[in-house]
Parts: sequence; structure tokens; C-alpha cells
Amino acid sequence: MRRALVCLLFLCACGDDDGMTDAGRDDAGARDAGGRDAESPVEDGGSDAGDDDAGNDVDGGTPPASVCPAGSDVLELELDGVSLTRVSGVPIEDGFAPGDSIVEGAVFFDGALHVSHFAGGRTPASRVYRVATTGEVTIAFSMAGTNGLAIGADGRLFGASHVQGAVVRFDPASPSSAPTPVVTGFGGMRFNTPNDLVFRSDGQIYLSDPDWQAPSPRPQAQERAYRVDLEGNVTAIPGAPDKPNGVALSLDERTLFVTGTNGMRRFALAEDGAIAGEAQNVGAVSGGLDGLGRDCAGNLYVTGGNRVVILDRELNRIGALSAPGATNAAFGGPDRRTLYVTALGDARGVYSARLNVPGLPD
Repeated sequence: MRRALVCLLFLCACGDDDGMTDAGRDDAGARDAGGRDAESPVEDGGSDAGDDDAGNDVDGGTPPASVCPAGSDVLELELDGVSLTRVSGVPIEDGFAPGDSIVEGAVFFDGALHVSHFAGGRTPASRVYRVATTGEVTIAFSMAGTNGLAIGADGRLFGASHVQGAVVRFDPASPSSAPTPVVTGFGGMRFNTPNDLVFRSDGQIYLSDPDWQAPSPRPQAQERAYRVDLEGNVTAIPGAPDKPNGVALSLDERTLFVTGTNGMRRFALAEDGAIAGEAQNVGAVSGGLDGLGRDCAGNLYVTGGNRVVILDRELNRIGALSAPGATNAAFGGPDRRTLYVTALGDARGVYSARLNVPGLPD
């Protein structure tokens, strides 16, 4: 039976009661220069494709107004003289997540950049900062528990929670409360450590679930990427990279991109959002990769290996920006022409650069 989708909008706690990523490690101090876990071997991220009706609820919502101005799809990105500059005040230095911590999950929401901040270890506490365009940095959600953040089709803020092992929804009216779980797991068990997520304009969700911060023993036997359809059914995506990490959609929403410790793969999507065909490697990037950003010309911004590599809509490499410890990327600012990049380790924080092409907030 098709689940009632209004639950997501009206803040009921739906879901199955049974239940980073380069940027979210078991031990934040045990990474190589590319932000990868230097101690744990890469495990098979095999997907065991299958369907799971876990009683999750996904709302179709109303797609937000386009953030891409008319004509921006034909703009040519100009990178001459562009470099990333540190945004002061992130993370807030008050003793939370001391040491070699991680800033992740960049999304421009409600007129400000929002990012997650957490330490290493198993299911570490995490909070979300609000970075205003004026430079003021405040704690938006003190009990977030999240890594990746995204804007839902209904315009609300969601996160990939490594603490709850779920996709969660934030309530701005309750900044000191834990967010509400809305997609609670797969096969009757919580996810390992949801890392990143993206919403299709109709409300479907694609997410990654490595085991970087998973409890022991880990709830899911495999590290997978998933699709959550409009009925709340969770389907494992076959062929995802090892330790799936960043997720993004093409502008036309007919291609899904997933990064991992062995590069990036793309998946053709059917009109209804289902995976259509086998995974294809993206040869322009390789090695341990993290988060993904998107601009309105169709370019992808791929973080990993201490840089942001930019691929055009044909997936050809057209440039790169130096970005030590880079974990994720998103666009923001009043005209959405500011590229924000988060970072971990010694470089933990937020960096920005002005570009001539506007981009998407997540």
C-alpha cells in the first residue's frame, strides 16, 4: 500500500522502529594526505541490490523555485585567478570536537551556509553551524548528529545522520533537539553511517552509506548507496564505488553520480528515478573522492586529494582548485556565485571563492 506522504510535512516520526566518506573517518587523526583512512583497508562496497519497504515516508513536496537564472546553462566557467580563501570563525573553537576534526555537508539554506562539524570515532556527536553572508557564525543545531546536509523538495533542511543511522529532518523551531528520523534504514536495520544525500525535485532521495562512523558491529553487512522512492521503499543501488560517499544529480535529473574510495561512477536514471542500466566509471577522476557540488552550467565540483576538480557536463576535466583536506562543495550567496568548500584535519573549516557561474545550494 502506498504510504501516506503527509507525515514528512507534518513532523510525525515515521519509519521503521527497528530500524564519510573521505570526510568522516573512524579516527580523524588517522588519514593520509588525501583525507582517506590510513588504517582501515578498503572493503568491498558491494550493493546486494534489493527492495525494502521499511515504512519510511518521503514527501513529493513542491519543488522550490529554480536557483539557476535563464541562460546560465550556456555560461563558460572562468577559473583564471580564482583561489579559495578561508572563511573565519569555522569551526567555533569552544572545545567541541577537539583535535583533527571534520567540517562537512555544505548547503546554502535560509540565506546562509550550513555545515556539519564532528570529531572522529564511532558515531561522534555532531552539530550544525550557520555561517551568515555577513560573516557571523552561530550554532544552528546543537544535537545534529549529521554529516551531509540537503534541502528537501519541500524546502526544508535534511541531513544524513551517522548518530541515528537515518535520513533526518531538522526543525528550526527546535535548535537544541535531535532532528526527526524520516528514512530509518534498510532490511529492518538502521543504516551504517549515512554520509551524503540529494533530493530529486519530486522528493525522491539518493544517499550513500559507508561505515566510517558505524557502531560495532555495523548494522548493515555491506556499504551501499540507496534510492528512496516516493512510497518510502529503500532500494540498494548496485555497482556503487567502494565506501560510497558523495552523491549528486545532473541538472536534468537523469544521471546520478556517486563517489567513493576508488573514484566516481554514474548511473542513468529512468523517468521515474529508478536506476536504468549498469554503473559506468567516470574516467576523468580517480582515487579517494568525497563530496560533490553542481553549478548551473552543468559542471561538477569533485572534492578529494586536497583539491576540487571541475568536470564539464560531458565529464571532461576543465580545471582544479587547490583545497587541502577538501570534503564537500556547494554554492551560495545572494546570487549563488560563491563556491563554498568544507575541509577536514589541519585545514578543517570553510573556504570560498567567487565564480562567474551560479550554482546549486547543495
